[in-house]
Amino acid sequence: MSRKRKPQWTADDFQPTADTQYDDLLQTPAVAPGGRQARKRVTRVPVSQILPDPYQPRPLLPPEIKQDFFAGQLNCFEAARAWLALAEKEPAEAGRVQALLHMGATFTEHGQIKPITGYWDAQSRRFVLETGERRFWAAVLQAVQQGSAEEPQLEALVVERPSRARQVLENITAEPPSAVMRAREIAALVLEQMEMLPETGEGDFAYYRRAAEIRRLPSAVVRRVEDLLGMSRRYIRYYLQILRLPDHLLLLADRYRLSEGALREVLKGAPETWEEGIAALIAGLGEGQEPAAPAAAEKPAPKTKARPRRAQLDPRMSIARRMRTPVRSLLRLEAGDVPRVAEHFATELGDPAMVRQAADALEALAAQLRVVAGKARKDARRKRG
Repeated sequence: MSRKRKPQWTADDFQPTADTQYDDLLQTPAVAPGGRQARKRVTRVPVSQILPDPYQPRPLLPPEIKQDFFAGQLNCFEAARAWLALAEKEPAEAGRVQALLHMGATFTEHGQIKPITGYWDAQSRRFVLETGERRFWAAVLQAVQQGSAEEPQLEALVVERPSRARQVLENITAEPPSAVMRAREIAALVLEQMEMLPETGEGDFAYYRRAAEIRRLPSAVVRRVEDLLGMSRRYIRYYLQILRLPDHLLLLADRYRLSEGALREVLKGAPETWEEGIAALIAGLGEGQEPAAPAAAEKPAPKTKARPRRAQLDPRMSIARRMRTPVRSLLRLEAGDVPRVAEHFATELGDPAMVRQAADALEALAAQLRVVAGKARKDARRKRG
């Protein structure tokens, strides 16, 4: 069996070439003469000339690789090799890498369906990503794993002004976020609305933590986040408070996809208890079920008079009763609200495997409800007849 030849990409690949039509694209007008909207330009850009956004609300690179990549110590191909090596040792990274490799394989078979978006940076002469980081790393990982001798290129749409809102909305369609990534997305929207930009050399968590430190968010900012994410003011604040955790605990909470509710309970304790609380949550994930969050402080249970025990209900009847209220709420939903409700429900469940199990269980329940409803209609017709 012949060995695959590894590409010999070097630092020279990071220099823009004439193929990118850099100067032409940089000067593309947003509005054509006469006030008409100009046609958007789509071009093909070699991946070595693409730079992901270091403040992307939902980053993909593991932190141990991300730091060296954005410091310029690794190019994208070297970062991909390091990521593939890490995935062999870390199960938490293996799933993410496999999903990206699958996406990269679809590019080979079906082509790139949706272009990435971004802008040409005049200083670095690189194409800075606004949306499409998953497509970018999928193409790079696939090329490195396959030992492709030809550098991949991606179709790119040039935008005049990048938007955090577009980044967040694209992320929503990709996969359910962890609670930490959702907190970063909310912080990104808040900081963009308040025109608070990252300072030179400021870490991404430090930047997003600024949103959690704002005591009172302006109403207009909150309404904007509510409109985009379909989330109440209370939950916006809950998610932002997650960013109070130190960086290393945020990374753990993200890697193990701890839920917002569990992290909220951890944050009720003193800061010196946070590490122990996160460790307890992670230790309880053995069966894929998130354990109850640790109490903020141990207090003796108050003495109460013993109550007579109630008759044990059939658990199936108990589940049916508890579902009655949320189902009534669902009946009041408009069709356009369903995707956002599904997104928030998936976020609360946290574990992607649990999300799939919930979907299967709901589909089975829906099918049986249709059977019951059909039987009830037949019975009603029989009585009338």
